[in-house]
Amino acid sequence: MDKFKSIQNSHLALTQYYRWYQVYEVPFNKARIDNQLDILAEDVEILSQVGSSKGKNGIAERLKVFEGWQNAHHVKHTSIKQISDEELSLEADILYQNIRPDLSRYSYTIHYSTILKLRDNELPLFTKVHMEPTGSIENPQFQSAYAENRAKSFMHYWLYAMETVSVNSGKFKELLAEQFELNLSTGSKITNHERFYEWLATIPNQVKQSGHVPKNFTVTENTDHTLSVSVDFEWEGISSENKPMIAETHHEWILENNLDERFARMKMMKVTQTKPFQIVE
Repeated sequence: MDKFKSIQNSHLALTQYYRWYQVYEVPFNKARIDNQLDILAEDVEILSQVGSSKGKNGIAERLKVFEGWQNAHHVKHTSIKQISDEELSLEADILYQNIRPDLSRYSYTIHYSTILKLRDNELPLFTKVHMEPTGSIENPQFQSAYAENRAKSFMHYWLYAMETVSVNSGKFKELLAEQFELNLSTGSKITNHERFYEWLATIPNQVKQSGHVPKNFTVTENTDHTLSVSVDFEWEGISSENKPMIAETHHEWILENNLDERFARMKMMKVTQTKPFQIVE
């Protein structure tokens, strides 16, 4: 399978995987529980040490157990493989922390084995989620993980939409704030939807395929509840003349965050080229 397809599949799987945790990390309401159900196949099979369940019915009920808990899921390591034309597997290791209503604290490591079913131009759905505790941590220091899980989920979806822009430009409707400012590395500034879609339309003329690998990711939650993201991308592409290309960029984002929506939204973006876009001879 080609490299670019595999990068895009990783974005799809991670978009959904980082969404899995968000419902547990903020207070429950109907919209947030609906967003959780949105990532699951109808006949999803969930196995954990508390038992196993099949199907989406009853999940909202089961989430009530966690009412009043503070939960944090720190994703340490993920690996994604395509196992068939229709399925991806995602394996992950996390550090889970919680503070319960009686103020007791727990912290342990968990291994996740999951299967996601691919869908045409839609996000994949979890068909199987298997969680297994792998160790416990003494004297845990609780640290929230919501901002990171929220921002990473957005980031992978944004990158996926960018890499498949010729078929997926419509996806940005959900990912842009009402008012936004995008400062591109070329020096141009975009502040309305019309200009944004005009710019998107130029990308497939220059680049046939592309993939972004993020590194040095950090996020902070601001007092107005926006999220500030700083991240570097290693970019590879194939030019319209079929030549391999590379670049590295540094991004600073401000994301608007309505907790009831599926994703945060891009409000401000500033891109700097740290290694200019170039053909690899």
